[in-house]
Amino acid sequence: LAALLIGKSARASELNVKFALREGSCYSASDMRLPSEVLVTIAGNLIDNGFEAMNESDADFASPKQLMFGVYSRPDSLLISAVDTGNGIAPENMERIFENGYSTKGSGRGTGLYLVKNMVDGLGGSIHVESQKGVGTSVAITFGIREEKRCTEC
Repeated sequence: LAALLIGKSARASELNVKFALREGSCYSASDMRLPSEVLVTIAGNLIDNGFEAMNESDADFASPKQLMFGVYSRPDSLLISAVDTGNGIAPENMERIFENGYSTKGSGRGTGLYLVKNMVDGLGGSIHVESQKGVGTSVAITFGIREEKRCTEC
């Protein structure tokens, strides 16, 4: 994961994107063990999608381009987050972003988020995406123990 982040940092410089690791980011396999290829695939796809969103042909190049990435673990749980200042996802496309082959970027694309979703679902995780057209997109992926409903009458 560290090597991937170093490589993505270099790529961000080429794209004139400020790429930052969120404060407090820390991953320990002893907290939540996921296969390294899963972590790298998830992180790589989220970061690449953010970079692409900030460098689309209709992007506002006067606006600052920034991608904040974070990985946080604690015993039995993990959070992976990516927040970009790209074009955002149109509301009519939100329902389809995890479909295999669905892309607004042209043919032969649309497998990254599909693959991420399958990995996350297969390992019992969840994905939450928020996006606003012209503002950017936020993706949070969580793994771990679900908070149980508390009985207020107990």
